[in-house]
Amino acid sequence: MTPEHRGPTTAVATLSGAAFGAAAVLLGAGVVAADWPTGWAAVVCALVLTAVGVTVRAAGSRTEPAAASSGTPGAEPEDAVPGDGPSLDKTTTTAPVAASRGRSSLVAAAVVWALAVLAGGIWAATSGGDEGGEEASKGGAPAVSTSVAPSTSASTSASTSTSDSALDRTPAVAWTVPATGPRGDTGIGFWGLGSTVAQGRVDGLFAYDGAHGTVRWSVPAPTREALCAMSPDIGEGVGLVAHGRHEKPCSTLLAVRTSDGKVMWQRKLGGKGLVKDALAVGGTTAVTAEDGAVRARSAESGEQRWQRAHPRGCKALALDADATRTLLVEQCGKGARLLALDTRTGAQRWSRDLPVESAATAAVVSVSPVVVAVDEADARGTQAFLGFDDKGVPTVTVPLSGPEGILSAPGDVGDGRTVRPVVRDGLLVTFAESAATTPNRLVAYALKDGRPAWVHKDDGQLMAFAAAPGGRVAYLDYSSKVTVLDGTTGTVHMVLEPDPAGRADISIEPELVAVPGGHVVLNQILVAGEPAALALR
Repeated sequence: MTPEHRGPTTAVATLSGAAFGAAAVLLGAGVVAADWPTGWAAVVCALVLTAVGVTVRAAGSRTEPAAASSGTPGAEPEDAVPGDGPSLDKTTTTAPVAASRGRSSLVAAAVVWALAVLAGGIWAATSGGDEGGEEASKGGAPAVSTSVAPSTSASTSASTSTSDSALDRTPAVAWTVPATGPRGDTGIGFWGLGSTVAQGRVDGLFAYDGAHGTVRWSVPAPTREALCAMSPDIGEGVGLVAHGRHEKPCSTLLAVRTSDGKVMWQRKLGGKGLVKDALAVGGTTAVTAEDGAVRARSAESGEQRWQRAHPRGCKALALDADATRTLLVEQCGKGARLLALDTRTGAQRWSRDLPVESAATAAVVSVSPVVVAVDEADARGTQAFLGFDDKGVPTVTVPLSGPEGILSAPGDVGDGRTVRPVVRDGLLVTFAESAATTPNRLVAYALKDGRPAWVHKDDGQLMAFAAAPGGRVAYLDYSSKVTVLDGTTGTVHMVLEPDPAGRADISIEPELVAVPGGHVVLNQILVAGEPAALALR
């Protein structure tokens, strides 16, 4: 008689169940879900499926016949004689042995089930609901975003937050707006309108829904005319745009209500039309630098409120406004000056000569606090961000080229890389190029003394940045990665790695706009058929 080996039988049952569990986990998670379980999730999956295998084995043992000969359960040898004793050349399994084996398998199954339940409890207690639990620990509200793409779409996943607005850890392209013009088309500007983003294109002004990419409203440019200017911001729900004919002045001014795209009024400008990029809305007043004068109109009706003629030999270089103050940079001969005007009445509050002795380009970076960027033609002249107090007294100078590299500035100022520096909480934040031909760091300078407050370096090619909710700043690199920084310290708040399967098609000079649930990228220069706009979620 060959003795019964109960331990190996139970082990075989357990290993069979484990093999079944492992195969199911690998095939189900890896192939179907494309996501390999890790940690306690993997342990629970393996234990549960192992327990299923052991239970099936135990049930089989319980139902075996009480006696089996020649290794064949439930079969009697054809020459068997009732009452014969055990054969010396055959193995006979008795009922007590079979029952014992069944009991062993059941015990093993019970143990594995207990371990599976215990592992499940630990998993539930420590995971906090995976993405949602992690989000809760950070103080944000978890969200799942869905989108309807007007052109193409990519799947979205559970999200995390930069500042109470949901963003994915692995952002994918949620929607795109296809380009409509030929290569080389250049965007005019944009407005961030909360859940909507308005983009100025040569064919008109288009407002996209930040969640779905659908066009909420549009103001198409007239036939044979192109959009040629756009105010940097809106005021009281109204923004300014202008259009003109090919090789003709930018001379048709429109006020657009941003809630629905209604054109509030339209004016035809005389002479050489609008000075390049010199239009703004401050409160309920629309201010423009036109041929020969600065004019202010009611943003609601277009009725003129005041005008200021340029002195002889002077011309406007830059202009911007808020509800109380209008800043105007004028070049007079080889010199230049900065004026502060009352936005409502046009009264001059103060004037300050700028350190300029040659032809210059300029841009208003911030109206309050006062920051302008100046770039002289003289190679040894002023190329810097200049800060002033509310009375026009100079407070700080930040050179466009210094220890941190070449700084990016708005418009035609500096190296030609147009960005909108963020001025907030006493800091000026902008891109810097250091030992590279493209920006590779974000730098913040203190407006009280001009010293670097923080520097954030990145190994990638930085493409765009913008103010983000909660006092933060976010930047986009060429790989579609979005990094969110604390605006005061420059420390990394969140890195949103791109989905390799959904990398964004970014042009050479994009803009980044924060919207609830993600970011919108506007391709301002179309090089190789990139979409006009796309969303990262």
